[in-house]
Amino acid sequence: MMRRLQAALFATGAHIAALLTAAFSSLAGIRRRRSPLKPLRRSRHKGPKNHPVDQATRLAVDASEQVFRRDFKWFFRRIPESDIGIEARAEILDEGRATGRFMALHIRSETSCVREEEGYLYHGRKEHLDYWTRHSLPVYLLVADTLGKRIVWQRIERPFCRETEEEWSIVVPDANRLDAAARLLFEEAIPADPEALMRSIFALDRPLMEDMQDRITVFVWDEWIAPPSTFCNLRIYFKEDRDSGPDMRFDYHLRADSLHEIMTRLFPWASYSYAEPIAEYSEKIAVHVLDVELRPEACAYLDAESFLEAGYPHEKEPAAPEPEDFVTQEEEREFWRKRGVNQAPDDREN
Repeated sequence: MMRRLQAALFATGAHIAALLTAAFSSLAGIRRRRSPLKPLRRSRHKGPKNHPVDQATRLAVDASEQVFRRDFKWFFRRIPESDIGIEARAEILDEGRATGRFMALHIRSETSCVREEEGYLYHGRKEHLDYWTRHSLPVYLLVADTLGKRIVWQRIERPFCRETEEEWSIVVPDANRLDAAARLLFEEAIPADPEALMRSIFALDRPLMEDMQDRITVFVWDEWIAPPSTFCNLRIYFKEDRDSGPDMRFDYHLRADSLHEIMTRLFPWASYSYAEPIAEYSEKIAVHVLDVELRPEACAYLDAESFLEAGYPHEKEPAAPEPEDFVTQEEEREFWRKRGVNQAPDDREN
């Protein structure tokens, strides 16, 4: 009996592995698109730049991700090489479904802080704080100990900060542990207003939007069809040849009634269409290949941000056209009469 059970389990595992292999290998055979993708362009974003992430910060990010995924059951999306001082964002899930609500995370190790009696004193770059507050982006600072077993947090708001011309500082209290109690506080504090969420998503996804501007990008999703459907393993390609692998990958595992529900919640600044028919494998896995581009509103947002950061351009004052004839005395009196004055100023002096 035991041998039969082991054999059945082995066969089931082999079957699932074969399905996954077939699904992933099919991506290599995706036909080339008729309209070639434009080459990857350099980001025009002129916002604050991050220093290279050190090993201590990487470990702090790893420890934070474990808490959000394992304990909170939220999705943790890393933001590689962010130039706005954000290492990741934690997205609230409702029984595995995307809600569009998230918190931006500035994550550091205790080695980046000064230990004080009530907690950690952290010093940050002023340009990061200016960017977050200017865009009303809710940001939380997480500080992890060197072992990653103890993480504390503080919401970054100007009333809590001390500022100088070059930097800002804030105290992260020991009492603010990243635990189940913190999760309840986060769920209450994270905005649910659609407009506020939209503004935050635009500000946080700006680097990705700039990489996609003026060209079509390819998103590839895997779907486990067994109800309820689960959409996972998002790959983003900025090039026509996808055999070398994706440029970005997000390990989503999201339940949804349709892929459209997910795309509109996570990427409201994008419009998309299907690049090819949905490919299904053994009625278990479906692969969705999408052509994705920026909505006109997103392009306008990027143009407005660039204009505001650069300031008003240096332009010559436009010249007024020469009058075709002289103003008569009657026309001058009519001009002043409409402004509540009986005579022109020169007449009153006489």
